[in-house]
Amino acid sequence: MDLKILMRIAAIVSLLSILLTSCSTVPVTGRRQINLMSDTEVVKMTKAEFERMKRQMPISRDPRMNEWLTDVSEHISQQVFWDMPLAEWEFVVFDMPGQINAFAMPGGKVGVFSGLFDMVETQDELASVIAHEIAHVTARHTHERMSQAGILKAGSGIASLGTTIATGGMIYGAAPSMSGQLAAWDRAKESEADRIGIMYMANAGFDPQAAITVMEKMAAMDLGGGSSRPYNSTHPSSEERLDSLHSYLEEANAAYEKAKELRF
Repeated sequence: MDLKILMRIAAIVSLLSILLTSCSTVPVTGRRQINLMSDTEVVKMTKAEFERMKRQMPISRDPRMNEWLTDVSEHISQQVFWDMPLAEWEFVVFDMPGQINAFAMPGGKVGVFSGLFDMVETQDELASVIAHEIAHVTARHTHERMSQAGILKAGSGIASLGTTIATGGMIYGAAPSMSGQLAAWDRAKESEADRIGIMYMANAGFDPQAAITVMEKMAAMDLGGGSSRPYNSTHPSSEERLDSLHSYLEEANAAYEKAKELRF
């Protein structure tokens, strides 16, 4: 057999071997995923990015915002301990009026832009956002996206993706076909984080109905994802996400009622 063919077969077998031995299971959903990334390396990248953000962006000292974020995040982080046992939690409100955004990073770094508090009216509503973002971390979506990007790009430049992925950004400069595939994966991850997040918030004693309320507000503000460009959009449409959240509500309500008995 031709040497080039043998080398190609060997490479394919090696890749399959790596993929088969690099699977992990996503909490709540039980989905199997490919994870070729080291927790240590991902946390190192995201921790550095969080420190950079704290140096370059103003930090809010608003007592209500900080109290809400700390209270909500502490309750939810207690519920995800077994999914993130080594997390070094840190919660920061960035003074960014008008910016409706939040994120969580591998390692336990959680940030909220102050503009989000113009939309959320209760701690339950804030909990739905924070739980969704933390769900991305416990589901290792950063690891998975970097692994998938590495497979698609044959390992070229994967380290440079860290900053963008850590803060939920798009991958710019990717080939159109690759960008489309990653966007499709991202839509699936958003839906998965919705499902995991609503269970996290319910188990932490926050009303899961608030997740519906927040998504309705996002739909009204057109913040849930671009259904007019479904191939390139990284989020499902707000309507799709609302339908899915409603389907999870019965299970989440049962968990919420149980959590209330334990919490109060």
